[in-house]
Amino acid sequence: MSPSPFSLAKEDLSLTNSSLERGAFIVSIDTELAWGGMHNGQFVRRQTQYQLSRRAIGQLLKLLERFNIQATWAVVGHLFLEECHVTNGVKHPEIMRPRYSWSSGDWFDADPCTNLESAHAWYGSDIVKQILDCKVHQEIGCHTFSHIIVGDPGCSRESIESELRLCCLEAERFGLVLKSFVFPRNSVGHLEMLAKAGFTVFRGPAPNWFGRLPGLASRIGHLVDNLLPISPPVVLPESKNGLWNLPASYYYPPTDRWWGIVPISLRTHKVKRGLRQAVTHRRLMHMWFHEFNLATDTERLLSGLEDIFAEVSRYREAGVLDNPTMGELAHVLQLQK
Repeated sequence: MSPSPFSLAKEDLSLTNSSLERGAFIVSIDTELAWGGMHNGQFVRRQTQYQLSRRAIGQLLKLLERFNIQATWAVVGHLFLEECHVTNGVKHPEIMRPRYSWSSGDWFDADPCTNLESAHAWYGSDIVKQILDCKVHQEIGCHTFSHIIVGDPGCSRESIESELRLCCLEAERFGLVLKSFVFPRNSVGHLEMLAKAGFTVFRGPAPNWFGRLPGLASRIGHLVDNLLPISPPVVLPESKNGLWNLPASYYYPPTDRWWGIVPISLRTHKVKRGLRQAVTHRRLMHMWFHEFNLATDTERLLSGLEDIFAEVSRYREAGVLDNPTMGELAHVLQLQK
């Protein structure tokens, strides 16, 4: 793994009137496999996507190397494991369970408590190693240990604290110190516990117009927004509760279900407009997706990312756009604070 190219020019990025010296492009990838779908009914439907995810990750890493693009991989902590076991009849007794009104039984009921070879959708130490072996610097961030919904009232301080503690412990086996955090389902909460655990930055929700709508209306609005050839919001970093919030700008969607009606060309058009806005106004264009999203149609989705990364490279070569990881940008912002 090569040193981060961004680290060579950190002193050049500074805050000027609450704006960045140059535009910035961040990619964050919610890396969760089965953990993201075990409590909302999506696990069964996504079986094929989980099976194809490793291949998609490998192809994405090659694309990142080709265009010298950094990304922050927000990894569910259980994926650091190669295996796990039941202890005195309890799965992961070191984790304080959340108590959600919409979830019954034990939180870890679906955990097979076996190993990577027999349950590839629940373990991912090989994925972490693959990311770390990338020739272009990639950051490993945190997505909780078991994809708990942090902002839900059923998630206590003790629950998130136990999850963060175990995530950081397992990451240490790979020589990693976790600094960047992504909230499962973008449900923000317990920021003070993140700061206490040593995190410096998180990805907040995108300031989209449809985010203010309730339930189904918000999902419909999200789809409608993706069908409009308009720029996604470009954002400014925010200092909050001792952490830096780098809000999302654009979710790069899969091609299954209703997302299939959104052409790849329209997706890339939106991101390019966002990049242009980020460069013009010296703001942040923060794109994100799940690793299994790419498995819905890997070739087409990667072709779109190729188009986007080529545009990023052109702006970067012109000296008007940076491509830091979440942790790198937070570090520079803290130095300039």
